[in-house]
Amino acid sequence: MARALSPEEIQVFKDLFDSYDSDKGGNITVEEFAKVMSQTPGQPPSEAEVAQIVKEVDLDGDGTINFNEFITMMTGQPYPPKVEEEKQPEQQVEEDAEYATAWKQYEPSLNGSITASQFRQLMAELGEPVNDVEVEQLINNVDGEGKLSYKEFLHFVKSRNVEDDILSGYQ
Repeated sequence: MARALSPEEIQVFKDLFDSYDSDKGGNITVEEFAKVMSQTPGQPPSEAEVAQIVKEVDLDGDGTINFNEFITMMTGQPYPPKVEEEKQPEQQVEEDAEYATAWKQYEPSLNGSITASQFRQLMAELGEPVNDVEVEQLINNVDGEGKLSYKEFLHFVKSRNVEDDILSGYQ
């Protein structure tokens, strides 16, 4: 999953795009791209090579590079990012059932709470060990009693999985 660009990053790309777009037409033509490429160190690409680069980057086929295509070229990620499809209801039910089954080993009703030690064991059994900082923040911010409810556990696990998906886009 690709991460979203910050407004500051988008502005940096916009400034760079504008510097390439010398006629301020809202897109970079083959000629404008060739001019920039000729200013880079080393052997400048031929006109045919520049045309080929533009053709590869030109996703809408109009013969130019628009801002979205420019960001895609610069980051290697589609821009704007495609919205990831939501999990299918069946997948969500299976995942929730797995969490409920694991939880019930420590608290069968799903209505009570578990201790920090039980939470550590539970997460290790799920193959998602937690560190002391995570446990401390979660347990102490929840109810002040040092225990965790099933609802809070579920929220933690789902939030953590979203963060892991985001971070895996950087590896």
